[in-house]
Amino acid sequence: MENNEKYDYQIQRELNIRKIIIIGFIVLFVIAIIILISLYISKEEFRNWIDINVLRKDITNEDVATIDLNTDKNNQIFCYDKYVCILNDKNLVMYNTLGENISEIEININTALFAATDKYLAVAEKNGQEFCLISGKTYLWRNQIDGEILQIHVNKNGYVALVTTDTTYRSIITLYDPNGNQVLKNYLSSIRAVDVSISNDNQYLAFAELDTSGTLIQSNVKVISVEKAKTNPDEAIIYIYNAEVSKMLIKLQYQEDNNLVCGYDDSIDIIKQENENELITIDDTTTFTSVNLNNNIAYIKEETTGVFNTSSTLNILNTSNNQQNVYNFDAVAKEMYTYGNTICINIGTELYFINTRGLLRKKYTSNQEITNVMFSNDTAIVIYKDRVEIIDL
Repeated sequence: MENNEKYDYQIQRELNIRKIIIIGFIVLFVIAIIILISLYISKEEFRNWIDINVLRKDITNEDVATIDLNTDKNNQIFCYDKYVCILNDKNLVMYNTLGENISEIEININTALFAATDKYLAVAEKNGQEFCLISGKTYLWRNQIDGEILQIHVNKNGYVALVTTDTTYRSIITLYDPNGNQVLKNYLSSIRAVDVSISNDNQYLAFAELDTSGTLIQSNVKVISVEKAKTNPDEAIIYIYNAEVSKMLIKLQYQEDNNLVCGYDDSIDIIKQENENELITIDDTTTFTSVNLNNNIAYIKEETTGVFNTSSTLNILNTSNNQQNVYNFDAVAKEMYTYGNTICINIGTELYFINTRGLLRKKYTSNQEITNVMFSNDTAIVIYKDRVEIIDL
């Protein structure tokens, strides 16, 4: 009996030791993971090493799918949602991220203006009358309008805004719902509309006016209530902001909570609840800026670190909470592209895709100079004369 008790005691003791060892390994593993994550977030050099050597975020043109182009045709190329589309001879051919032809749509458009948000693609005839809306691979509707189309825009819910001109009005702004029904129309007799934006809840349409008739430039922001435009068009404009004289308004972007971000030539401002505040001042060290992001703005600043050395810093500012993230690179940016929650930096033969948290999504290296880039939430394309290369983000 005593031997049995000693044996049971020995077995229990060994089990307890094993439990302690296992728990110890788990605790050490968790601590190691926490340390690695902390280093990844806080140490830039360590993060770059992990991105390239562990997470394999560094790819080349040999790693991507390719679409060959017929150089004898006028290829007009665009990227949206998870598709790449090529328009020529009034035929819109759609490809998936593997470069496979998955759909074709006949559209009565020769020279296209493209606009996309999420799954919606709007296409219009530049300086023409025809335009249409596509969702995913589905052709929803087409329409025609009097005058000449100058700009087309679409929001994430499929509302389409057109800026047109005719012999009477310098700019006409028209809004359509996702079914192609006209919702409102606004006429500008002598002032040019340089940009429009539709709020995420479809309740407001903002447009930027640029008055160059005087000796000094005057930029204005006007906001139209979509509901009021349906019942009382004369009182549809519910907010007007006149910028300081000589400030040139370039870009408008509705973000969350109907915050309207305004990109000027010398600053980026935000209109919240009819109050405008400056987010950043653009100075001589600022090379690129963008408001075309979800809840963020982005801008690049350059700094000379030596006689022949220049470093650049991508600054990403959250417009809701003013939190700032940065991404540094030892090169001069040749171009910056933005969409959704991603910023793309072109430094010549390399592309850096950075998310709005300041973390690398993908680095792409080409064997030749990169001059034309487009991307959506999950897909990017690099356009060359004879081919399109598809990057899976």
